[in-house]
Amino acid sequence: MFDYLTQDGLFTSISMPPVVRAACMERLTRLTRWLGLVPLAALALVAAGCGGASNAGGPAAAAAAPVATPKASGGPTFPVFRVAEDTSIDYLDPGLTYSPEGLNVIWNVYLPLLGYRHVNGAGGATIVPYLARALPKVSADGRTYTLVLRSGLKYSNGQPVKASDFKATVERDFKLDSPGAGYFYNIVGADAARKTKGGHISGIVANDATGKISITLKTPQGDFANVLASEFAAPVPANAPTSDTSTHPLPATGPYVIQSYAPNKQIVEVRNPQFHAARLGGNVPAGNPDKVIWDIVGDAASALQRTTAGQDDWDPQAIPANSLAETEAKYGDQLKVYTPPNTYYFFMNTRVAPFDKLKVRQAVNYAIDRNALVAIYGGLASPTENILPPTYPSYTKHSLYRHDLAKARKLIKQAGATGAHVTVWNHDRGLDPKATEYLVKVLDSIGLKAKQHIVTSAVYWATVGNEATNAQIGFADWFQDYPHPLDWFDVLLNGERITKTYNNNYANFNDKVVNAEIDDLNKQPIPTSPVNSRWASLDRQIMLQAPWAPFLNREFTDYFNAKVDLGCYVNQVVYGFDYSTICMR
Repeated sequence: MFDYLTQDGLFTSISMPPVVRAACMERLTRLTRWLGLVPLAALALVAAGCGGASNAGGPAAAAAAPVATPKASGGPTFPVFRVAEDTSIDYLDPGLTYSPEGLNVIWNVYLPLLGYRHVNGAGGATIVPYLARALPKVSADGRTYTLVLRSGLKYSNGQPVKASDFKATVERDFKLDSPGAGYFYNIVGADAARKTKGGHISGIVANDATGKISITLKTPQGDFANVLASEFAAPVPANAPTSDTSTHPLPATGPYVIQSYAPNKQIVEVRNPQFHAARLGGNVPAGNPDKVIWDIVGDAASALQRTTAGQDDWDPQAIPANSLAETEAKYGDQLKVYTPPNTYYFFMNTRVAPFDKLKVRQAVNYAIDRNALVAIYGGLASPTENILPPTYPSYTKHSLYRHDLAKARKLIKQAGATGAHVTVWNHDRGLDPKATEYLVKVLDSIGLKAKQHIVTSAVYWATVGNEATNAQIGFADWFQDYPHPLDWFDVLLNGERITKTYNNNYANFNDKVVNAEIDDLNKQPIPTSPVNSRWASLDRQIMLQAPWAPFLNREFTDYFNAKVDLGCYVNQVVYGFDYSTICMR
């Protein structure tokens, strides 16, 4: 049988785990809508996020020359760990990387001031100091964050890490048109950097003599510690080029340094000779492999075969459906199934008939058989009625809409919606169209007249996020960007965030009470038990109004060859499988 990884508590990701595949345009379009950018800025961001790699030069770009590979202290070290990665890596520059595959490569290379624990389960969502001495001190008004850089830190090329590098790094994000620049819009002075694509951000003050860094925000921001823990905030030298450095990697602060990168062929990481785990309080492991080789394997069947044969050690790619049962039967002990924080749902546009009527939206929730939808996704999923995934401490399971077709038909009649014409929107990716094929049949069975409309994945999210489309109902999914309920409620369901284009709130759900509660919870920097209870109540409050019909939380796989000792397996809640802590037999 599959070896299921239990995720008890908050399981999160600043980006999706490596096996979760999405087109580059789709990911970046969703990000632009989350940031609320105007179309011109959105186009610039997409260009930055999806463009090809360039050969960057400059004094900092040559920092990743071959280095020695000293052993990690006290760890079960071994020479080489190989990965059968797919072709989805976008960049290896911390200011540009947004793909889950790219982030999984670099999170052990470029360390932010804060980061996440390298452990399984809920503990992996805990923010701990990385390059900073301690967690930030937050002012009483919630607007100023103060941190102090650890002393004696050096980049992999021997250059000292300075407090001013952090300030320069954030300013570099703006100069790069980084997809992460929007994380920093709330910093005082960021508006000028946003307009000019460069320049001084007055709200960041750094003192190299003391290592002190002070960041002043325009308004309190409950998830700002998560922003500081992002790769976009990982310091690089102040003289780093303001262009893509993927093929000339910047010097590293983490346990590994990128020795070489041949796009679409191979990445080689080796130990960073300047990294000392003890200096970071043990919050970042020294690493077990001496070298990590990422073989770019474009075909999922080939990746599976290479890993089974021992040519590669880890296959993060989705196992082909026609090979899954055989792989389970023969190699179940080498297969890990995990649930990243995700929710698949049908949105219903509350501004457009017939879904402007509450009873119609409730009818859809009663009509769908969530277990049937799980079967459509091959059984690798769990049914849900919630907005938040069950991996959150603020999750409380709903039982509001048990499958009841008779009740759904009754509600449609009561709403006067019998015979209403409905177009169900979806994109052409994977199994997702099967979900809306099922939905069309269900809607027909309760008295509506439904048809499916498929749009290519590259433009789907922008299409349904455009007010002019007036999409009535359709498919959506959300894989968490970072470990905070704001990434769900504020991004997807706050009516104050609705925009005419690049809108993430596909349901156009706009409830003043809900909006006010989201805004108030945004002022809470610490997710205490009372705060988590408020998020749970908000989830229920919204679902009573049924702007969505959530239906499942999807599961994914990591597959390893027989040489790998899975007693050391860590599926880190932010970045997925932690290659730095794996062991070999």
